[in-house]
Amino acid sequence: MNSQTMRLVAVARANSFVPRLCSAAMANTSYARRMSSAPPSDNNAHSGASNAKTNAHLEILDLALTKVNELGWTQQAVVSAANELGHSSMASGVAAENGGSLGLVAHFMDRALDDMCIEVDDQLHEFDSPRDKLRLLCRTRLRMTQPYIRRWPEAAALLAQPQNVPMAMRYLGDLSSRMWYLADDKSTRIDWYARRSALAGVYLSSELYMCEDKSPGFQGTWEFLDHRFDDMDAAKHVSLKAVAFGEQFGRNLFNILSSRGYVSR
Repeated sequence: MNSQTMRLVAVARANSFVPRLCSAAMANTSYARRMSSAPPSDNNAHSGASNAKTNAHLEILDLALTKVNELGWTQQAVVSAANELGHSSMASGVAAENGGSLGLVAHFMDRALDDMCIEVDDQLHEFDSPRDKLRLLCRTRLRMTQPYIRRWPEAAALLAQPQNVPMAMRYLGDLSSRMWYLADDKSTRIDWYARRSALAGVYLSSELYMCEDKSPGFQGTWEFLDHRFDDMDAAKHVSLKAVAFGEQFGRNLFNILSSRGYVSR
């Protein structure tokens, strides 16, 4: 196992995911959005100002997303959005407080996760099998990346940087846990970790495939996704103990990213 793989494994073990109880009705998961919708506290004289600042930050980041195709996942996109909204004095602060380029990527992923839950809320009941529900969830989330697909390799490369891998893994873990929960799998069996690791791999590999897909309507991506579900079904008899989850997920993440050229072996 080389040094990069070992680093990913170590990060995975340090960030092992635990079951998250969630539902589409609890879709607003990002800290910033929870704060922005929270009622002012009588015990905090600054809560109103703080919420207003948070709302302004979210407004800036939302507008910055519309500039990604032109400016990329950059601080420039955030600063441009702040200036356009008349918050020029906040521009550098928003970029700094939200982690610049990485913060913009994280904001998109938070929004996409929340929006996925909302969009499928009235559709999941149409499907009986967990696989069909998971397929719907994956397709729905992938479609949210489509508007940015030309620029998504830049985001993937940013997330693959060693210092950003913990955040990327936490996001993938949360996404996978949410999908399994919405697919009516609420178990805490020993293979809970293995199945979530497998689904995270299915989603991530499909998203990276989409970056290179030139087929009409991303038909190639949907076929690739179905094949990955076939692979996951074929391996479902394989159980993985919780203690091995970190190593399994770390290897999966490294192998997928390296196969697409985002990290070197």
